[in-house]
Amino acid sequence: MKKINILFLASDPSDSTRLRLGQEIRDIREKLQLSKQRDQFSLESRESVRPEDLTQAIFDVEPQIIHFSGHGMSTGELCFEDNIGKTQTISSTALANLFQLVANHVSCVILNACYSRFQAEAIAEHIPFVIGMNSAIGDKAAISFAIGFYKALGAGRSVEDAYKFACIEIQLQGIPEHSIPVFYGETTETLPQKRRSIGLSFNSEDDLRSDKGIDYSKLQNVLKTEKWQEADDLTLEIMLKMTRCKKQGYMERDHIQKLPRTDLRTIDTLWVKYSEGRFGFSVQKNIYLRCCGQTDRMGMKYNKNCWQKFGDTIGWRVGEEWIWHSEANFSISAPQGHLPIIFPKFNDSFRHSLLSAGFSGYYSASMDTFYTSPYCFPLLSRADF
Repeated sequence: MKKINILFLASDPSDSTRLRLGQEIRDIREKLQLSKQRDQFSLESRESVRPEDLTQAIFDVEPQIIHFSGHGMSTGELCFEDNIGKTQTISSTALANLFQLVANHVSCVILNACYSRFQAEAIAEHIPFVIGMNSAIGDKAAISFAIGFYKALGAGRSVEDAYKFACIEIQLQGIPEHSIPVFYGETTETLPQKRRSIGLSFNSEDDLRSDKGIDYSKLQNVLKTEKWQEADDLTLEIMLKMTRCKKQGYMERDHIQKLPRTDLRTIDTLWVKYSEGRFGFSVQKNIYLRCCGQTDRMGMKYNKNCWQKFGDTIGWRVGEEWIWHSEANFSISAPQGHLPIIFPKFNDSFRHSLLSAGFSGYYSASMDTFYTSPYCFPLLSRADF
């Protein structure tokens, strides 16, 4: 596994209340160095950050985690420094647009600043895991939160668990501000901890269990080596084998509903882990829910407008047209949720008969195009991942 790059950004304008940002970065560095997963992390810091320093720091470090520590305003802006060290604010819209451009490698953003939930909500449209503050937070509480978060992350816990431990760290210090941090990201109500990987979970061994006797070591290896197209093909091959649909080359609704939960979770966990939170069925599911403004993972409903917005978001639709398969992006730079692209495969002779029968969601190898429709939806609508 490649190291997880953490970029710590500090900004403390001279016309604002002074913060102990130096102590915060020292404590974070110490906790990571003492952690059992210390070899998994690389920590870089930038101080007195100006707006123009943001993109350069991101280009230089290519971080998976970005941690901002500084000031926020009740009107929703974060405070950076201008060329003479005074306050220069950045709007939530501007930062959200920036993170949309770097969503191919950034998986987690922590905004350790007052009133930063406004920014966090906007950034969460593009980044899987975001933490902000829902009101003003004191310096001691902010530092305690950072200590708790990176202690847990360094122990191999998930981002969500690290957030929870960070809130408890504030409580353990006797500070009544533990409810101020807010977490935006995937919850674990339907995904037991021992079976999940949410992009930044660093357990060294993978759970490759199967209820159908499938050997997942090959899928594991191709994902480890970032052979995304081969992994996509292999994923479909495995699913066809499990449903005994390999000969016909496609699955129908009933087949998809009967896919074993254990195997779906194994496949999803491998995709999410080795793409560092970019790809996987659960990632696609979360994006669809955001596109529809839904929160009920158990009762997802198909909506044509939401499905089209979902296609636009993950790059399956461009300019209001569903893309050709040759235009699919089988690289880590693909939009979040772009992979896996699991559609039934047909020979061209099936094309018109299937369309006339009302089936408009399939991958046609000979015609080099795929269509997405409600027939691709049953997999994401399952409540068990």
